[in-house]
Amino acid sequence: NALWDLRGRYFAAPVWRLLGGSTRSAVEAYASCLGFSLELEKVSERAQEFRRQGYRYQKWFLAYGPGSGAEGMRRNVELVRTLREALGDETELMFDAFMGWDLNYALAWARRVEGWRPHWIEECFSPEKIESFAALRRATAIPVASGEHIYGRWEAHRYLSAGALDILQCDPEWCGGVSELVKICAVASLYDVRVVPHGHALHAALHVVASQPPMTCPLVEYLILKMQYWHHFEKDPPRVEQAHIQLPQRPGFGIELDPAKIQRQSRLPAG
Repeated sequence: NALWDLRGRYFAAPVWRLLGGSTRSAVEAYASCLGFSLELEKVSERAQEFRRQGYRYQKWFLAYGPGSGAEGMRRNVELVRTLREALGDETELMFDAFMGWDLNYALAWARRVEGWRPHWIEECFSPEKIESFAALRRATAIPVASGEHIYGRWEAHRYLSAGALDILQCDPEWCGGVSELVKICAVASLYDVRVVPHGHALHAALHVVASQPPMTCPLVEYLILKMQYWHHFEKDPPRVEQAHIQLPQRPGFGIELDPAKIQRQSRLPAG
């Protein structure tokens, strides 16, 4: 990623232009609600506030798994019901299970919530359980997502050739950077699988997504709480307006540090 940024600075062009140009002037973001309270009243209030901010897609995190018994399952189901009732049918709802489930638990949850039309269920299982992802996908109408712990196009291809995923979520900080993520997008397009990158590396993800067809890369993930401070030292960090991020026009990833926020700078000694 650093090399792509340097290349953009050398050619005085944003990375998305070096990748062949953009397919849109702004990229839509989904609200990733990691860290918020799961008390149902607060969930309802926050979800409606995010909808007012323009987010058509929201992802919430399921706190319970097989070890939590019937009460945990009830709470996982109630979260889905509460969000659907709070937001109606126009907002897409996604859910993340933190790699904490087994296949039987995932199937039981899916049967209970299919009627509320989740847009996807993410990371039910640890990444080596490709067969479990494929079995879940065959058994439910809910799209199956995973991939932040997929580290290259060969591994992505194993998932896709097994029919294991509907949405691939490789992270450009972890999968080999911009170059590898673009190749992963090409592999995904062969299977009509969407790529929605994991949200740590927003700069890199934004430029890659903008360069791809919206059918292949429709969204970026925007971690609502984390991004409040993650780009603190940047002069002009990515800004979300009505759930869209305008494409930067500055060279590279467009990152420039804000001197007003830096107390001290030093250089490493030569040699």
